[in-house]
Amino acid sequence: MVGVLIPMKWHILRNSLTGTRAATTTSGVVAGLAGAGCTLWLTISAGPDRAGGALLLTMASWLLGWIVGPMMGGSDPGLRREHLRHVPLTDRQLAVGLLGAALVGVGPAVTLIAGTSLIWYALRLDLAAVPVALLVLPLFVLLLIALSNVVVASVGRVLNSRLSAALMAVPWGVLVCLGAQGWVIIAAITGGPETALPAFIADKLRLAPSGWPVVAIEAAARGDWALVAAVVAGLVGCIALALAAWALLLHRPVNPTVIRGTRWRGWRPATAVAAVRGKELRTWSRDLIRIHFLVFSLVYVLTYVLLPLLINVTDFLPMAGVFFVTFAVGSCGHLHSSDGTALWQTLLAPGSERADIRGRQRAWLLLVAPPAVALTVVGAIWHGAADMLPWAVGLLPLVLGAGAGLLVFVSVFMPVRVADPHKRGNNPGADGAGFSGIVWFALIAQAVLAAPSLALLITGTMWDDELLRWAATPVSLALGVALFWGLGRLAITRLTRRGPELLAKLG
Repeated sequence: MVGVLIPMKWHILRNSLTGTRAATTTSGVVAGLAGAGCTLWLTISAGPDRAGGALLLTMASWLLGWIVGPMMGGSDPGLRREHLRHVPLTDRQLAVGLLGAALVGVGPAVTLIAGTSLIWYALRLDLAAVPVALLVLPLFVLLLIALSNVVVASVGRVLNSRLSAALMAVPWGVLVCLGAQGWVIIAAITGGPETALPAFIADKLRLAPSGWPVVAIEAAARGDWALVAAVVAGLVGCIALALAAWALLLHRPVNPTVIRGTRWRGWRPATAVAAVRGKELRTWSRDLIRIHFLVFSLVYVLTYVLLPLLINVTDFLPMAGVFFVTFAVGSCGHLHSSDGTALWQTLLAPGSERADIRGRQRAWLLLVAPPAVALTVVGAIWHGAADMLPWAVGLLPLVLGAGAGLLVFVSVFMPVRVADPHKRGNNPGADGAGFSGIVWFALIAQAVLAAPSLALLITGTMWDDELLRWAATPVSLALGVALFWGLGRLAITRLTRRGPELLAKLG
């Protein structure tokens, strides 16, 4: 079965590299190769007393990436259990076959490239350790893939309600933020970034599965072949346990979901825009994908601004509201995609395109503006000083207005095919395949759109000119209003003229 599923996966990948998926895959390849290059560079450039610690940290990062990445990056496995529902296979056979198919892709390839740092480390220690490195490298890659699929399947079992979708976003937001702000923890523990990894941290990392290849290589260099055999057996055993757990998770009946309607009385919208706004607010409270990614943005930003408190840095706190809106734009820029083929209802009502776009914009502002303002006020009070206040107040109206325009612009110009809500699984990360490209585009676009205000703020800070820094506030307010209207106007025009094509891409 492995020999059958691998070619199937290859053909699926080859035929799906079009449009947004091709751009997303390309960005993934570039990011993966950059990560692999950094791993190799850290291993080669580190001194003899720091190479082992650097390798332990990078291998732990790859393990974390394989666990978190498929959940937050929207990784699409290509082949799913549902595709093979009518094939006479046992759960164990299905798990082995899907594991083999999972070896085909960008992730395993770049992980294998990054894993060659183990060979470099073995060459640095002793030639006798090189065969051990060649043995543990493929086992380590297999273990990462198996653990990743077990985590995704486990989350899919429990992620079947709005509360669980929100709760599951909490650990992922914290873990992903640690990848960006991990330097804070290292600085807090070691006292500086150039200090070697403390021994007690290295010992803990060696106990994790990500550290076992390093342990095996170091044991081979010392001639401790019993420990080498134990580590290899441990890797094989973990792979077997992961496959067994995956097989258990694959064994579940596929039953239709029972949906109980809610009683909705009273409020009747006065205009079409108000109707769309109300519909969108209700959708935001029900759609698992939207709930998951919005809560992820909030948790990520809170972790991002609170973590520097470990080293007594409070400068990030007043910017919490700006950061939240910025990330919320990227995580929410799939409005029409998450609705799926429901777009046909809008297309069958001539002239409703304007109400659809403007209603979505206003609903999003009602959703993110209150917490953004609250985060800004609380952060400014906590920070105490007024040095960051012009930045927070000056950028917040811009990111709100530009964000409300950008998210509908991206939604109609960069559609991503997503299963209709009634056909989705229980994993918003897998259901939201391809959203990572939207996130990166939105982040870069917001930086470009904020350039005039940023120029005033940076110049005022460099010249120590308080008036110049506060001048960014009216500029940001004007830009925010203009971008809200202008980008929304472009989205309305696009939806009016190319609505059927957009529906075809979403279907």
